[in-house]
Amino acid sequence: MDSPEFTLPRLRADLRFTPLTEKGTPHYILEDPVRNKFYRLGLEEYLFISRLNQSSSIEQLLQGLSQTAETQLSLEQAEAIFNWLAARQLLQLDNASPLIKALEQEQMSKNWQRLSRLNLITIRISLFNPDPLLNVLSPKLSWLTGKLFAFIWLALAISALGILFSRWQEFSAQSVGFFSAGNLIVIWLIWFSLKLFHELFHALVCRRYGGRVYDAGFLFILFIPLTYVNATSSWNFPSKWQRIHVAIAGMFIELGIAWVALLVWAGQPGTAIGLIAHNTVIIAGISSLLFNANPLMRFDGYYVLSDLTAIPNLYSHGLQVIRAAGAKWFLGISPTPSTQSRGRKWFIRIYGVGVYVWRLFILISLGYIASSMAGGFGIMATFGAAIVWLGMPLYLFCKRLLLHRQQNPSVVTHLVLRFIITVVCIGLAASVISWEQRIKAPAVIEYQHQFSVRPEIDGFVAAVHVTEAQFVQQGELLITLKNDQLVYAANLLDLETQQLELESRLAQSTNQLTQLQIIKEQQQTSAKELQDLQRDLSALHIHAHHDGVVIGADLETFRGTYIPQGKELFWIVNKEQKHIIASASQDDVDQFQARVNSPIDIDMRSAGLGLFSGTLKKVSPTATTELLHPALGAV
Repeated sequence: MDSPEFTLPRLRADLRFTPLTEKGTPHYILEDPVRNKFYRLGLEEYLFISRLNQSSSIEQLLQGLSQTAETQLSLEQAEAIFNWLAARQLLQLDNASPLIKALEQEQMSKNWQRLSRLNLITIRISLFNPDPLLNVLSPKLSWLTGKLFAFIWLALAISALGILFSRWQEFSAQSVGFFSAGNLIVIWLIWFSLKLFHELFHALVCRRYGGRVYDAGFLFILFIPLTYVNATSSWNFPSKWQRIHVAIAGMFIELGIAWVALLVWAGQPGTAIGLIAHNTVIIAGISSLLFNANPLMRFDGYYVLSDLTAIPNLYSHGLQVIRAAGAKWFLGISPTPSTQSRGRKWFIRIYGVGVYVWRLFILISLGYIASSMAGGFGIMATFGAAIVWLGMPLYLFCKRLLLHRQQNPSVVTHLVLRFIITVVCIGLAASVISWEQRIKAPAVIEYQHQFSVRPEIDGFVAAVHVTEAQFVQQGELLITLKNDQLVYAANLLDLETQQLELESRLAQSTNQLTQLQIIKEQQQTSAKELQDLQRDLSALHIHAHHDGVVIGADLETFRGTYIPQGKELFWIVNKEQKHIIASASQDDVDQFQARVNSPIDIDMRSAGLGLFSGTLKKVSPTATTELLHPALGAV
């Protein structure tokens, strides 16, 4: 920034500043009333911006800050603040000479916004202003944001968690088919519904304390729908607990729905409603913990952490510290001294490292999932995200390198040397640190104790009382069959038995001994036939002979169909005792043999069977023309 050619711009007169103090640390909320946006400023930034309209030159501004406010800012930091103000259109440029570098920065920001459309992994769509709708809903639903509902929520949580702990085995057993193809639509609908409640509660709590919500829309992460509302007006609240209440409101209602769903599942574990409730519990827990409560993403957990630590713009500070450390290591540029305390400096550093690690993890994970789900399109989406997430930092780094090269030509030599050292260290670490190799092989699961469920009599299926992956106990009713011919034959034989009883009494009363003997033999035959028929009738109710988990697909399709005697319907197995037969490629035999009698992780989530561990017992490296299991013939 050349000060002789630089005329200070002026701040817009309609902007509003609200002072706040947390744990003795002052900060300010800048409100843009035209765009209904709020920004949180640290003390240094506020002092710089507030003196902008009273200074005629950048030297006068920085010198005044140093003398009266004891705030040391470099020209580079001042330029960054100007760029930030210009990019958000907070400057009154018509009363100032052109702010060349700031306008360049703003134009570059617009270009990157256009480029960000390549990022198909995360897509943000603004839809409407929800404030008029909240004017209607807020008076009617305000009780949901108060103490009464909090006590109800707490009571539900205690009851639901008690049930979950006491029936954990049953709950986890039913989770096996969670990612099955037939369950994906249900998962999507539940997820979307939860997000609507999530954002509604953010808005309701924000309105409770006098805030306004002017924007709502959709945020798609890997085409998974997330809703959002702009509740940044809550930053203007004087109490941090009010701001935290707004931040956790969405997680609060999602977990509340999870508690209710747990109670519903406990009451109807084997029904369609119970299955939906079971899925709701899992989805609400995952979305609350992995996304919303995660402080490394700029969702609810981040704003809670920022308020609890009283560090405004924690996310930006964390990234800035890591970038400064990178500039010092690779370019030899010393960072500007920070006014933060020693403890806060270390906290911001650790947080910044965590953010970058999480970004890398998300990029790799979502990229892998995208390419797996959508093939070439997924790879293109990942490439677009990489350009957006990594391209901008690389561009700024190269731009900064050219600037410092003019001032210090040896900076390139320093960069090359440090880059070589970094690559060597990473290579050594990679050679020392081992990681598990993933090998794919077609496999068949067999259970040590597995019991086939077969009808002992022909019949039509009248009712199916269990679902796939349901845990059943010995004696529990599984299926009810219907056989009208069998019922008719039993009724007819019962009438014949009654008729023989009357004839027997008549022969006995008339002293017809020979006839009585014949009738007695007929009665014995009828009694045996009736006993057999009653046994067949009882066989129409199929019960579980052992405890275990139901393994079978599309059980509801049996309803109304004719089932012949002995047909296999499904299995009841003990999932804790199973072994796997796999057909391995010849190229992978050495890796398998090296792990004999060693624990291995088995990933069968793609088949809806989850992730579990086991022990590799035997490897048969010789080729054979016989199938180890008939099911492997389908591979």
